[in-house]
Amino acid sequence: MYIVKKFTTKQMFEMVWQTPVLILAKQIGVSDVGLAKACRKAGIVLPPRGYWAKTESKRPKKPKPPATDSNIEFRVLDPASLPEKPKPAPAAQRSSIEIPTTLSEPHPLVKRWLGAARKAKVVEGYLSLSRGEVLDAKISKGEVDRCAILFDTLIKEAERRGYVCQVGPGQTELSVLGGQMGISIRERLERHELPRPEPKAMKPGRPWKLDLSTMSTPKYSWSGTGELSLHIDARTDYQERKNWKDTKTGRLETKLGSLLDALPRISASVKSLRNKHEEWRRESEREEAERQERIALDHRSGKLRTRLMEKTVNWERAQRLRALINATIQAAPEDEQSQQALALWVAWAREQVELLDPLIVDFGAVTSMAVSEGNKAYEGSMYWRAKDDQGWWG
Repeated sequence: MYIVKKFTTKQMFEMVWQTPVLILAKQIGVSDVGLAKACRKAGIVLPPRGYWAKTESKRPKKPKPPATDSNIEFRVLDPASLPEKPKPAPAAQRSSIEIPTTLSEPHPLVKRWLGAARKAKVVEGYLSLSRGEVLDAKISKGEVDRCAILFDTLIKEAERRGYVCQVGPGQTELSVLGGQMGISIRERLERHELPRPEPKAMKPGRPWKLDLSTMSTPKYSWSGTGELSLHIDARTDYQERKNWKDTKTGRLETKLGSLLDALPRISASVKSLRNKHEEWRRESEREEAERQERIALDHRSGKLRTRLMEKTVNWERAQRLRALINATIQAAPEDEQSQQALALWVAWAREQVELLDPLIVDFGAVTSMAVSEGNKAYEGSMYWRAKDDQGWWG
């Protein structure tokens, strides 16, 4: 949920000259760019670049605050509505997982991956495995057994803790307490440049011929280093560790416990970001609905105003015609023939006026607030064009 934080211009002026913009923006809950933009709009002069790096005696003099004291509003997320970031577990409480030296009774996902890995071809040093069909691993042929033990231990321990591992579209997915993330194992390879092949010797008496066979010769070779790393692929709300690898201080096997302990924190961060995106989506939909409602209201008002002007024009014309009829009666000659012709004309003219006067023809249409649904795009553009050119009275 969102809340509105309000500050007066003078309050904001004092705050930006007492606290750096980066720190102040974080305290309010907005970006430093948004805060600086709001200050410029309110006429607040910000401290120049390098102001806070100088000692207080060498800083430029603070300018005068703006003359006007208006309100500055920021619409920010309510911190109370966000899930609390879980605290990291102490190092002494981290789990210790026993890693077997040989693979026995492998997990079905590991068993399927082993079958595919033993049949896979080697492309640029890596086993060519289809992602989304088996566990996600990018390793050399020499690390198949070790990778299988790592995957098997990790999946079994994750399922023992209530997590779910499955092969999804394009990656291996791990579901932890409602948060989804990808998981993969990678090996670092070393690339070696191969020497260029010697050109074929030309035989005496034969014409020279272009030899293109060397163009398809590999330029590099790859060798496995045995250095594995395990990666968690997930978009999180706050910074969390997502990579574990072989180092001089310990191999990846000794870090699986730390990895599994970190999964609930990563899951909480994933769900926090997901909730934020959902809130942003709902807010965007609400703003769009309000915008459409304003457009519909303006469209309806435009049609009512157009109708009002049409009725006004017809009523004014009827009044002018009545005035003409009365003036004609007063100016007509007194002889019998002229009076007879005048009587016929007056009866016809008054009948026509009644057909024109909206208060006589259809009084309900004058006071009705109902509008018909037509071509909104066309009618709206015509209404706004008239409004921009002459105002709605035009």
